[in-house]
Amino acid sequence: MEIRLMEDSLGDDEFYAVIQCLKSGKYTQGETVEKFEKRFAEWNGSKYAVMVNSGSSANLLMAYMLKQRYGLKDGDEVLVPSVTWPTTVYPIIQHNLVPVFCDVDDSFNISPESIKKMVSQKTKAIFAVHLLGQPAEIAAILRVCKENGLLLLEDCCESLGACIRSRKVGNFGLMGSFSFYFAHHITTIEGGMIVTDDRETYDMLKSARSHGWVRGSDREKLYPGMDKAFLFDMLGYNLRSTNLNASIGLVQLDKLDRFIAIRRESHAHFVSKMRQTGLRIQKVDITQTSSFAFAVICNDRAHKEITMSWLRKNGVEVRPIVAGNLLNQPVFKSSNFRRDKLANADIIDACGFYFGNNHTMTPQKIDYAVSLIMNCPKD
Repeated sequence: MEIRLMEDSLGDDEFYAVIQCLKSGKYTQGETVEKFEKRFAEWNGSKYAVMVNSGSSANLLMAYMLKQRYGLKDGDEVLVPSVTWPTTVYPIIQHNLVPVFCDVDDSFNISPESIKKMVSQKTKAIFAVHLLGQPAEIAAILRVCKENGLLLLEDCCESLGACIRSRKVGNFGLMGSFSFYFAHHITTIEGGMIVTDDRETYDMLKSARSHGWVRGSDREKLYPGMDKAFLFDMLGYNLRSTNLNASIGLVQLDKLDRFIAIRRESHAHFVSKMRQTGLRIQKVDITQTSSFAFAVICNDRAHKEITMSWLRKNGVEVRPIVAGNLLNQPVFKSSNFRRDKLANADIIDACGFYFGNNHTMTPQKIDYAVSLIMNCPKD
């Protein structure tokens, strides 16, 4: 039996949508992107959505908005989890803000207790990540934000459709980011989205992804008598997606609820089966999760390496949990960023791995993988 980290979810409907887009002659960002944005915002329960070319680009623009829209200054601190993908943290550094690394809790998300310890006079925001489909402890995080006057961003790239009391992630902070990379819940092959309920933020995000263009923005009225076609009033990037990507997204969006339901049912089966192993797994609320993967914590590093090798030998693709403790990565080894004691992050780094969950997962595949874990040779 073979269990891969990702499975192709594209079919004839997506191929047809791409062909129709090609036949239209309208390939670059246009009406199809706008249609996808509107439908995604509606699906997610958000007022506005802005499509970009990746989830990493979405994070980049959100960090930019912290300064451009919300007034953060060079040297201001942003609290981040120590277990996340690097491009949650890189944009903070790239915009001359300072990441402060917090430990994670049993859900592998940023720990509210660690946040409380690491807040300082320089702290202005929290970048919460909903890791592997499980929402962070948003209620506790929002209390800390309120008590300390902090802004909140959400990285939802691995948790599309995860809910907290029936409210989808991405709707609790100023902005939320999503990824449509090939291995994620739905795909546009490459792509991302930012959601927000703030009109001015939405307007600025649209310009920032497109060179700082005024054209098509609410700010056109600020420049009476001027040609808006090639007018720029803010620094920007070129992070646009295309109608081709959006045409795939529109088809995939129709499948998303079914995909999430399959992932959730599969994760419930995984949790029940893993009880036999005695090993620790990610703490997940099945009623909230939009499961991304099945994460396992082994007894020690040697046990992890043996188990991962055994699974791979028997047809199960596995990988480390995201990027482990980011501060153990070479890019951060010489950094002196403030950090909490990262006990849980170090355990995840040393002992953790996952195998993928997706729309093709079955109870039989999960039973097979768990059986391999239980019967793994000791050396």
